[in-house]
Amino acid sequence: VGAKPTYGAVSRYGLVAMASSLDQIGPVTRTVADAAALTELVGGFDPHDSTSLNEPVPALREAVENVAAQGSMKGLKVGVVKELSGEGYQQDVIEAFNATVEKLREAGAQIVEVSCPHLEYSLGAYYLIMPAEVSSNLARFDGMRYGIRVEPAEGPVTAERVMAATREAGFGDEVKRRIILGTHVLSAGYYDAYYGSAQKVRTLIQRDFDAVFEQVDVLVSPTAPETAFKFGEKTSDPLAMYLYDVATIPANLAGIPGMNIPNGVSSQGLPIGFQVLAPARGDLVMYKVASLVEALSDDVAGQCPAANWEEK
Repeated sequence: VGAKPTYGAVSRYGLVAMASSLDQIGPVTRTVADAAALTELVGGFDPHDSTSLNEPVPALREAVENVAAQGSMKGLKVGVVKELSGEGYQQDVIEAFNATVEKLREAGAQIVEVSCPHLEYSLGAYYLIMPAEVSSNLARFDGMRYGIRVEPAEGPVTAERVMAATREAGFGDEVKRRIILGTHVLSAGYYDAYYGSAQKVRTLIQRDFDAVFEQVDVLVSPTAPETAFKFGEKTSDPLAMYLYDVATIPANLAGIPGMNIPNGVSSQGLPIGFQVLAPARGDLVMYKVASLVEALSDDVAGQCPAANWEEK
């Protein structure tokens, strides 16, 4: 189970900043109840974080316990996002998703298909905004003030050469790729065309979510279009790797809470995820739905026991 709270619900004080308008801290746990307990512990207002929400943490554990006891979603409106559950998704993933949606219907939820037309642009917008902010935030790691310091093996020890040696040693290939892309996006002549346009798309995506949350209480989709790929398999094709984020990136751009719940396994024995999204500050209803999804998925949870994950 992985949960991403509403933007600002958990302080980021002490976090190494990647993209300041996107960074959020959330728990990764075995169960929804554990995620609720951990979120209550780390959540809440922090004056050290200017984006921190000055409001109490919802009673997440109590909500999860009540749902588990009742086992009903009568009256709840669940929106199935058309753009996040169609073409390009692995058959096993779609079948598992549809089966869980049907179980939600049987538990009393009203299932409504909704459309967020601008979600198709979310991947492009994210991979312009995020690298731009990465480029800015990671500029502080220069070998002088923050992080590691690596001096050049040969030649004079100048500030520029220490900076280059430090960043070469301290940043991995993917981080370097994002810094280079972000620097280009923010360069003169490209800012408005790329970064400015991406921010406009972000606003349209936020409006899409605002509109559909007037019709439904939560949104659901598969967490990823396919099951996990082998380690290193997509390294030579970053775009193919980025496409795995297509269902989760929209919530990051909008700042709304999102949650992944295990939803069975594929024919290859790989875990499948079920995503629940809620409106900003709607973490409580997200946990309620996630708890029910978890309970409904108990009949398939044992097909991929944790003891076998390492070899799989």
